[in-house]
Amino acid sequence: MTSPRVALGFAVLLLAFAGCGDDASSGSTATGGSGGFAGSSLGGSAGQDAGAQGGSAGASGAAGNAGTAGSAGTAGNAGTAGNAGTAGSAGSGGTAGSAGAAGSKWLMGYYPGYQRNDMPPAEIPFDRLTHLAVGAVLPQSDGTLDTTFYLGATEGPALATDLCKRAHDAGRESILMVGGAGTYDGFQSAASAAHRAAFVANLVSFAKAQGFDGLDLDWEPLPSSDLPNLQALAQDLRTAWPDVILTVPVGIINANIETVDTSWGAISQAFDQINIMSYSMAGAWDGWQSWHHTAIDGATPTTPTSIKTSVDAWLAAGVPASKLGIGAGFYGLCYTSPVTAPNQELGGATAIANDNELAWRKLMGSYYSANARHWDDVAKAPYLSFASPTGALGCTYLSYTDEASLAAEAEYVHTRNLGGVIVWTINEGHLADGADKDPLLTALYGGLN
Repeated sequence: MTSPRVALGFAVLLLAFAGCGDDASSGSTATGGSGGFAGSSLGGSAGQDAGAQGGSAGASGAAGNAGTAGSAGTAGNAGTAGNAGTAGSAGSGGTAGSAGAAGSKWLMGYYPGYQRNDMPPAEIPFDRLTHLAVGAVLPQSDGTLDTTFYLGATEGPALATDLCKRAHDAGRESILMVGGAGTYDGFQSAASAAHRAAFVANLVSFAKAQGFDGLDLDWEPLPSSDLPNLQALAQDLRTAWPDVILTVPVGIINANIETVDTSWGAISQAFDQINIMSYSMAGAWDGWQSWHHTAIDGATPTTPTSIKTSVDAWLAAGVPASKLGIGAGFYGLCYTSPVTAPNQELGGATAIANDNELAWRKLMGSYYSANARHWDDVAKAPYLSFASPTGALGCTYLSYTDEASLAAEAEYVHTRNLGGVIVWTINEGHLADGADKDPLLTALYGGLN
């Protein structure tokens, strides 16, 4: 599920880059005027391109609060894993305390089936996660599901079952990712009144059979016109599966042209987590200067995205801070010449947010050098600057995520009293060898907890 992509700060066009709704494809190239958000009111996820993008409300406090519907109190810690999912009922507000130990923040890592070779199941660092989101089942127009997980009719479900068991053995929650990039038509039809009952039954039956604890509804894009059906779907899922953990990834906000639909205040009551896909936040779009893959602050009229502006907008729409999360993309954003740094005129440059070719583990081997690294202390973001085209993509400016920026994200979560962070994808940050094969997760989890 990578993220939006607001194209031009001034136009109105919906572009989605890589993010939590990713699929097996390799990302898209954004040239001037190729993307942006489609309207002044964001219904939810701004949509991801074919490139790429739990827990519950109980994660936000020692009491394991799950919205206003109920509190797990001191019973929120269940067993040695600290899971409070079944310790208290949260009514319509969600399950209580599913983020793990009381008082912790959630860290949900996405694991798509097509990236399993990048991080073998036996090497998943569950000690640095609270939830594992396994992707993905794809909604069909009649409410049935494609359950191949990008692998095959037998191989995909077998992987999902194995990952669920490993998560539970480690005392962590397992979440079934539903949808993603390229599944809008199927999602919209499956969630309609005509097919919703079948869709709900199929989701609940499959998820329980595989051993999942919850569902991540990755409906991309998610315009305001679809919000009534999203809300009805979430409510019907809760009725059918009262202790389900329900999460939904949503889009970033272009501060020049967008707001968040205020109906999200009511919709949020049905969800445990609402996570902003705060990555792939820039591109080579009309009216823009070069900007960062993930900027915490520093938005301007020509670089109109940041975690801060998006968090402000979602909170203003009525989403509780304890249910709101932000995102970390373990990959990079590449600009070509003449751009060599943020806040520069594009001059014909192209930009690629590619969470396969520019996966962090590849980026560090093919692009990174200490001499090329710089730090933007306003955006709290690192970048690489090259005098000449570098690597297979010919990058001259490469914005990415590292341990320092993730520590800053974790600090921001605490400062704003947010619920936690999602990662797209943990596979992309996994190294083949070394004392710590997952240094990004180490930095992020340590900062959150």
